[in-house]
Amino acid sequence: MSEEIRPIKRQERPQANKTRRRRRAVFALLTVIFAVTMLVQLTRLYQKQRSYKEKVAVYQKELQQQEERAKELENQVNYTMTDAYAEHEAQSKLGMVHPNEIIFREKK
Repeated sequence: MSEEIRPIKRQERPQANKTRRRRRAVFALLTVIFAVTMLVQLTRLYQKQRSYKEKVAVYQKELQQQEERAKELENQVNYTMTDAYAEHEAQSKLGMVHPNEIIFREKK
């Protein structure tokens, strides 16, 4: 009463092989589509990263220039607080002189 295991008919095998081939083809196609999509995304990300690096370089340069400008302004403010600045301004703009100073002017 043992049942025999009989092999799959030869007519059924080609269909199974076709199904496997189709599955493999679909899988390969999906893999290629996925790979192309990832490549496009990586390219876009690389371009964004490069753009951001360029912006960072520009902003760092601008920051350095602004820091130098701030130092210059600080030095100017410090100079305007000195007596030498007040004396210079009084002489150049107001024409003031020290009591024992002699001024020579050209005749026009």
